[in-house]
Formats: sequence, structure tokens, C-alpha cells
Amino acid sequence: MIFTVIFLFIGLIVAATPSFAQDTAGQLLGRLDKLSTENRQKVLVERARAEKEVTFYSSLQTADAEPFIKAFTKRYPFLKVNIYRISGQKQVLMIQTELNAGRNAFDVTNASAAQAYGIKKTGALDPYQSPQRQSFAAAHKDKEGYFTPTYIVPVVLGYNSKMLRRQEIPKRYDELLEPKWKSNMILDVEEFPWFAVLLKHYGREKGLAYMKRLAGQDILMGRGRTTQAQLISAGERAVGIALNSSSVIEIKTRGAPLDWTIVDPYYAKPNMLMLARHAPHPYAAALLIDWTLSEEGQSLLSSLGYVVARQGVKQSVPALLEKESFLADPDFIGPILEETGKDFRAVFGGGR
Repeated sequence: MIFTVIFLFIGLIVAATPSFAQDTAGQLLGRLDKLSTENRQKVLVERARAEKEVTFYSSLQTADAEPFIKAFTKRYPFLKVNIYRISGQKQVLMIQTELNAGRNAFDVTNASAAQAYGIKKTGALDPYQSPQRQSFAAAHKDKEGYFTPTYIVPVVLGYNSKMLRRQEIPKRYDELLEPKWKSNMILDVEEFPWFAVLLKHYGREKGLAYMKRLAGQDILMGRGRTTQAQLISAGERAVGIALNSSSVIEIKTRGAPLDWTIVDPYYAKPNMLMLARHAPHPYAAALLIDWTLSEEGQSLLSSLGYVVARQGVKQSVPALLEKESFLADPDFIGPILEETGKDFRAVFGGGR
């Protein structure tokens, strides 16, 4: 009799706490996969209309977020987009804190590869096989469906076009060991993806040996790729070893004496779009992700100056895609980030 009462009591507790039995956002959306494209879209729109809003934790620049949201809401005027600009480790910590508190606040987020890996590790994400992923190459997405690029950031060598002629610019990282570049280069104090890519390219032993020789070139170590690009255009140093192409191109467009070139090995850093596991508005989240990855969404991002990974979209700077790049994605950088950071700091120190 006692056991019967206990089992009944447990059953009542389970019945009274349905939140633990609720399907995740990915599971809810996965049920629509068997529908035709047309019916699937109708169901998404109908259910998103009832949700009324979607919350996006975004690393998009403030100036770009406005036209992005305006274009999305023109397509889906019944949805209010709550966008909160946050990036870097703060983004990971905020999502982790909310998760620990049982607060499900966001629906969609986008972040760099390292942060995307960190957010996934918290358990805050769910896979989502958006139909739009079919237009992205296998190298630009994970099989499970956690990550698809919002955009990618090719990494280039930036240089002051008044101080250097184009024919003088290095074509390979090896050339930066030449005496003429001593005391004439800038590198970010947290350029861990660059460090990891070069160690992959050379092999760990040869790669570390190269880095130690490079560190002997009296490199100015600083923080912030945009700041470094500005310093180069101001003539502080002639060369930025690994700069975000977006920063260089933006400053060059303003008329600054700044230009760029592709250096081997060539790589790009992706910014990944992700679905919250416990999204409060899963159907609106799906519409936002699908639209962002669609030809319309990717074309808009391209028009704002971003390099996008969707196949067939006209790029704002086609020259950045003339050579194939290695994508330093979350699966590449995430597992080795801690070790890479330690190795980087051991070689280059904390900056000066």
C-alpha cells in the first residue's frame, strides 16, 4: 500500500511539472520536415503569427542590424524582432547564466566560431536543419545542424599603401621572417584562430618554430582588428599580419591609405547562426533563421559588405573568394582553443 501511494505521489509530481517534458525547439521544428515546402511554410507562418515576436542575440554591427531587421519584418510584418547586440565571451556568459537560472530568453543567436562552440557546450542550442542549408557547401556547415554561417570573415594581410608598393607585399607568411619586416608589423593579442591554422598548415613542431622566429621580429601586439587597421592606415606600422577583411575594406572605402592581399595559407572565420534549445518562440525563430540563410537574406548581408557562404549569391568583394579558403569553424577551433591560447601567449606574451 505504501509503495502504491509513493508511485501515485511521484506520478502527480510529474504530471504537475510539464516543463520538463516539453519538446525542445529542434524537436518541434523537426516534426515539420515531412511536410511539403509549401505546407511547411504555411505552418511556420501560422504558428509564428501566434507567437508575435522573436528574440535575437546578435553580434551584427548596430548600423547593419537596422536594415537587416527592416527587411525581415517587411517579409513578416506580424513579427516583432527583439534584437540585443552582444558578442564575444560576454555572449557565452550571459547565455550560460540564463540557462543556469532556468530563464529561456532568446530564440536565435549568432556568434564567432569560438563563441559558438562555447554556447553549444553550455547545452543552450538545438540542431535545426533549415531547408536553406542545402545551398551551403558541406565545408560550411556541420552535419548535425547546429551551425550555419550568417557570414564569413576572410583573414587578409593589411598594409599601408603609401608605405609599400603592391609588388613588395608578402604572398606567404614565411616571408614575414625577412629582416625588412622587423619592427614594422602588428598582430592581435588574441589571434588564436590564425595561430591554430598555421600550426595545422606547418605541423605543430615546425609551426611553433616559425612562431618563435616571427615573435623575434619586434611585433607590435595590440587588441582589436579595426583599431589595428586604423593604426596601419595612420602609418604606425606598415603591415597587419592577420586582419579581418571587413575592417580593412571599410577603412579603405573611406579613402584611407590601406589595402589588403591574400596570404597563404588563406583562411576565413565564420560567424554562425544558431537556434536556442528552449526558444520561447520556436516557429518565429525558424522563420528568422530560414530568411537569414535564404537568397534574399544573404544578398542583403552581402549588400551591407559582408562575405556570405551561400552559393550563387553576388558578393560585394568577389576578389576575396577567388582563392579557396580554409574555414576555421567551431569544430576546428573549439576543442583546441584553450591549448592554442596557452601556446600563443607563451610565444608572443601579453603584448606591449
